[in-house]
Amino acid sequence: MRFFFLAQLLLLFLVGCVRPFQYHCLDKPPEIPCTRIPKKIRVALVLGGGGAKGLAHIGVLEELERANIPIDIIIGCSAGSLVGALYCDTPDAEYVRSVLEPMRVGSFLDIHVLKAWYGLSEGAAMRRTLKKCLESKTFEELNLPLLIVATDLHTGELVTIGGGPIIPAVEASSAIPVIYSPVQHYGRMLVDGGVINSCPVSVAKLLKPDIIIAVELSGILDNTYPANIFSIARRSAEVSLLWQSENCIIGADVIIRPELTNIGTFEKGRNHYIYEVGREAARELIPEIKRLFEERCSADAEELALAF
Repeated sequence: MRFFFLAQLLLLFLVGCVRPFQYHCLDKPPEIPCTRIPKKIRVALVLGGGGAKGLAHIGVLEELERANIPIDIIIGCSAGSLVGALYCDTPDAEYVRSVLEPMRVGSFLDIHVLKAWYGLSEGAAMRRTLKKCLESKTFEELNLPLLIVATDLHTGELVTIGGGPIIPAVEASSAIPVIYSPVQHYGRMLVDGGVINSCPVSVAKLLKPDIIIAVELSGILDNTYPANIFSIARRSAEVSLLWQSENCIIGADVIIRPELTNIGTFEKGRNHYIYEVGREAARELIPEIKRLFEERCSADAEELALAF
């Protein structure tokens, strides 16, 4: 016990000796670019946050492809921003699956306790993975339009990024507080968009699309009771997120909710299962999506066909 206490003191001393990176936020940060937003949007796809649950997004994308449902723009938060960036870079669900399904937690999270001033990880592993997997460097180079949301820790507002470099935007949107250090970008101190809006349907609504499809990964609460102080804290956070997510998806025409109750943020070894659950959840709602598309978008499709 004494050794453990001394080890803790030593760790705190070493962390205290490390000079942290200093954030320099601007009082009047520059406007965040949002380029390549289509004038006419038939289908806007909103991909919510959820850590490892984000692999379900790939299953949803695959089913939408099979049903020939066109996606005009993707709005992503956290894990949804990562999957969205890869898909908008290479619009092929099977390819994105081949890239992400074999990956493990270490591909996105590297913990360095002695540098843990603002977060347990500075995001180096995520940056390496994104550099390896993304061909496009900027939003303007993507094959499909993409918007990514993050939270400004200084102003407390949800910011939408749709231009400039992709990687820092995905990093910022995925920077879970405490786990990852905030990301300095466009003169702001940014963290996970899920702090405010885990499934940013409100951003999609501003674009006035014909159809909004939202993929919400918060799920429902599992049937367990907290057994200690830590599980009470976790359960409280889950309840808060659940109620927040209900407000986030207001306005979506179709809500796809893969049933992933027992999957954690950094789940190990269940990537294929998560992907399959996403496919199943989307497959059940494909008839409804097709019906809406025929009702609201068929005239536009005919006009486009005649134009060419």
